Amino acid sequence: SKWAYFGMYSFVIFIAVLKAMLFYIVIALLYKLDLSKPFSNFVAQKITQISYSTFAIGMLSFIARETAKNLSHHGYEIDKLSQFWVDSQAFILMGAIIYIIATIFKKGVGIQDENDLTV
Repeated sequence: SKWAYFGMYSFVIFIAVLKAMLFYIVIALLYKLDLSKPFSNFVAQKITQISYSTFAIGMLSFIARETAKNLSHHGYEIDKLSQFWVDSQAFILMGAIIYIIATIFKKGVGIQDENDLTV
């Protein structure tokens, strides 16, 4: 079916674009990271963006996997596409963990700003 083909490959393209955006955010973070003062608003914002992107990749991969499973029940052959969303649970879990790290970094930014004002 034409709709199944375009639907599945649009999932593949969206997941690939989200992964490319994720790596772009990571590279931007690494270029601007100052190890002498790691708790900055920029770092906290980028880590939050990384967590959102990772979670979005996981959710989209999960939806694509379930859609592919549904299409395979209707007789479509989807075997070659399963490599694109086998790690959906890993991305969802990684997004949750990175969000916790981003929350810790935001708290660290607040403590560091308080410390700078005190001294």
